Amino acid sequence: MNLEIFLHGETIDLYIPTIEYIKENRLYTWWNNPDITAYLDSGAFPNTLSKQIAYYEKYLDQDLILLIGNKEKEIIGSIALSSIDYRTKKAELGIIMGRIFRKNPLESLESVARITEHAFLKIGLDRVNARQHIGLIHWSNRMSLIGYRIEGIYKNGFVKGKEKADQFHIACSYEDYCRIIANRGGGRIMG
Repeated sequence: MNLEIFLHGETIDLYIPTIEYIKENRLYTWWNNPDITAYLDSGAFPNTLSKQIAYYEKYLDQDLILLIGNKEKEIIGSIALSSIDYRTKKAELGIIMGRIFRKNPLESLESVARITEHAFLKIGLDRVNARQHIGLIHWSNRMSLIGYRIEGIYKNGFVKGKEKADQFHIACSYEDYCRIIANRGGGRIMG
């Protein structure tokens, strides 16, 4: 793998994607897998290599898009901060894991922790928001360990084909992040 690490972690590293890497690998197929996209807006229409390249070319300069790699240097997911608003100091979080069964369940949680920490300390944001399908309530509970909490539930907020499901809004504020750091005696949010 010929990618540069942007953020180092204990169970994962977050890599800078390149168009060359996107072309050489089949990462776009994650968005075509119904098991992976079951709780995502994606998956109603096929994703292709050309669509994936167009997405990266359009958003790499305005969003923070990183690839998640495990310690064996396998790319296992992608994480992003999008809709970054420097005036209101907030952004939207998105994550997709490219495999259903992972060796380490902390990989996705640490990925969120690292990008959230970066959002607060390096970008200067005050808030990171996310929306989730109600079926991911267990994931939301795990995210509470790093400062995310449910702020609202949208009745039938998730619509995909004929499926309608409640969707909840979660967020992590810089204030909550600082409280967790202080309660853990300083240092990083994970590790």
